[in-house]
Order: sequence, then structure tokens, then C-alpha cells
Amino acid sequence: MKKLEARGKLLISSEYMVLHGSQALALPLKMGQSLEKTASENRSRFSWKAWYGEECWFSAEFDPVSLGILGSSDPKKAAHLQGLLRNVMEMKPLFQNELGKWDVDTRLDFSPAWGLGSSSTLTALLASWAGIDPMDLHFRISHGSGYDVACAMADSAIVYGLREDGPHARAVPFRPSFADQLYFVWLGSKQPTSAHLKKMSGRINPDTKEIHHFTAMTQGMLKARQLSEFRMFMEEHEARLSGLTGLERVSQTRFPGLQGSVKSLGAWGGDFVMLASEQDPEALYNYLDGLGLTTRFRYKELVYDA
Repeated sequence: MKKLEARGKLLISSEYMVLHGSQALALPLKMGQSLEKTASENRSRFSWKAWYGEECWFSAEFDPVSLGILGSSDPKKAAHLQGLLRNVMEMKPLFQNELGKWDVDTRLDFSPAWGLGSSSTLTALLASWAGIDPMDLHFRISHGSGYDVACAMADSAIVYGLREDGPHARAVPFRPSFADQLYFVWLGSKQPTSAHLKKMSGRINPDTKEIHHFTAMTQGMLKARQLSEFRMFMEEHEARLSGLTGLERVSQTRFPGLQGSVKSLGAWGGDFVMLASEQDPEALYNYLDGLGLTTRFRYKELVYDA
């Protein structure tokens, strides 16, 4: 089997609100995860190793018949993978035959701590290997919107939404003329998405007008031709969502004196933020160095099809 690949993701708009029906703008990344299988030397064990660079950040061995965990570097991650594999086999029973034949190595292009889609790319990779629908697999195992799995398979920006008949992802052109003035910065901590979404679900109860307003802001960001216009939507989005969630804006908590605008991406309080600034890049990076924020990318370094 040839190497399978899936893309990482960033959610640019409608975080939280996408679960209530707002349309969201999401970007697939140049960084992602790959999966390769090699012929097993011991058919009584199914071996799984996950790599980031030269580091094996997770490993586990399973009984290929019962899927019992025979050993692992992280029992919690092993149990998650076990559940994922069991769901794959429920959808495609013949997939179990694969586990007696092969061992697996996965490789991340990004640190698993960054929150760029280690779980969603894994879902997409396993679905691709088994020949099943990755979105169907996602909704069997997760309460998330699924935009991240849609990004894993996308070749361009997407507008993503949940409708009564299911998820819809539409490819859209998004190559802003001001891309060189957009940056993505890691805040230094990973937000555990499923637990955070469960916690936040009781806080947000938007009405139809608010749902449509976030869709309108998504469309505004998508169509913006000037950085100033894009920044206006970023700041309005932050203000309105702060009001709905009761959470402080990241501009107030982490970026004092920033010459530009900043917007949370995905779950607030962790992972990446987006900066929009006309400041000289060297001066901006010196400012970020002073905040201890040293993991950052320019738009075209990170976004696929940029």
C-alpha cells in the first residue's frame, strides 16, 4: 500500500458556532500526517508507532483478533486508538484481516502538542485505509463538527456547515492579497477539544439571528479585499463570541500593545491564534519573542494552496 496522507487544519471563523449551524471558514495545511504499513513479522501482534521527526511519541501493540491492548507507551491514547479501530471494523468487518498482516507507522509534520489535527488526520487516514467514509467514522466517535476531518481531505479552503441532512463542505478560493500580513502563533498549550466543547455547550444558546450573523462574518472574511476590512471582521467576531461565551478575548489576556488584530482559532484558551498586522515582520517577531511566543508561521508557510 502506498503512503496515505491527510492534511492538518485551522478553523478561521465560527468556532463553537459551527455546531449550532453557522457556516465556518476552514483551511487545510501544508503540514499533516501520513500512514505507512509494513508486513508484520509477528502475526500475533499488531504494532502501531507514531512519529514526530525522530521521536516516537506514541506506541502500542494489540491482539489483532480481540484488539486487546498488549502494551503501550500511553494507556489513554492506546484506548482511544483501540476504540477507533473497533469502530472501523464495525463499519468494515473485513478490515480486521488487515491487522494480522501489517504493522503501522504514522508520521506527523507538526508537534502533537500544537492542536493542528493529529486526531482528525488519524481518522481520515484510517478511513482511507479501510475504504470507508471518513465523515461517517468521525460522527461515530466524536461530537465535534467534523470540519477538521473535511480539511484533512481538502485541497483548498472550505466553507463548512452542518445542516439537517448532514455536513456540507464547499471548496472556495481564499488567496487574500494581504496574506503576507497574516500570521499564525501557537499559544504554548493544547486545548483538549472534546472536553472543552462539552464544557462550553451549556454556555452558548444562540438564536437564529446570531447564527446567521456568524455566517455573514464568515462570508465577509472570505470576500475581504483589504487587510483593514479583514481586521474589522476579526475584531467583530472576537467581540460577539466573547459576549456569547463569557470568555475574555485573547487580545486582552495575551497580546498587550499589539500593533494589529488577533483572533482565536478553534477552542479559546489554547492552540493557535491568527494575527493580522502591517508591522514590519522583524519588529513583530521581536514583540512575540518578548511574550515567549516562538512558534509562529506566516500564512504562506502553513496554509495549503496559499
